[in-house]
Amino acid sequence: MTVSYLRLCLSAGLLAGLAACNAPDAPPAPALPSVASTYKLTTADAAFIQQIDEMDQTQIAIATLAATHSNSDVIKAFASTVQADHTTNQKAVAKIASDGNLTVAAKIDAADQEHVDSFSHLYGAAFDRMFLRDVVSTRTADLTKAITTAKASGGTADVKTLASDTDKMLTDHTSRAHDLMGDRTISHHAKHKRSR
Repeated sequence: MTVSYLRLCLSAGLLAGLAACNAPDAPPAPALPSVASTYKLTTADAAFIQQIDEMDQTQIAIATLAATHSNSDVIKAFASTVQADHTTNQKAVAKIASDGNLTVAAKIDAADQEHVDSFSHLYGAAFDRMFLRDVVSTRTADLTKAITTAKASGGTADVKTLASDTDKMLTDHTSRAHDLMGDRTISHHAKHKRSR
C-alpha cells in the first residue's frame, strides 16, 4: 500500500513537471549557437582586398571634390557615378574582409592622400582634365594583373566576384572618361557658365 502510494506521488510529480515545461509563461529554450560564416583568406587574397580598398577610398575622395571643384554639370554627374560605384565596391570589400577576419586600413596611406590633395588646388577645366586622366590611369598594370589573377584563382567565390565586378566598373569608368575627354560639351558648358 505504501509502495503504491509512493508510485502515485512520483507519477503525479512527474506529470506536474512536464506540464510546467509546456506552460505558456515558461522561459524559451536557449537559441542554438549560430554557425559563423567566416573563412580564411589566402595571403594573395588579403593583399588583393587591401589593394582594392585603398583604390576605392582614393577614388571616392577625388570624385567627391568634383562637387566643389568642377564647373561642369557633366563632370559632376560622372564624378557622382564614380563615387557611388566605388562606394558600392568598398562595401563588398568590407564584407569579404569582415567574413575573412581581415582588417583593412581605416584611411588611405600618405602617398595616396598626397595624390588626393593634389586635386584640391585645381578648379574648373583644370580639375576636369586631371580628374578624367586620373580615372583612366586608375587601372595600372599592377592592378590589372591583380584583378586578372583574383578572377582566375581567387581563394573564394566572393573574391572572384569582387575582382570581376571591379574589372567591369573600371572598364566602364575608363570608357566614359575617354568619351568625356573628347566631348566638347565640357569646355562649352564651362564657357557658358562663365558668360552668365
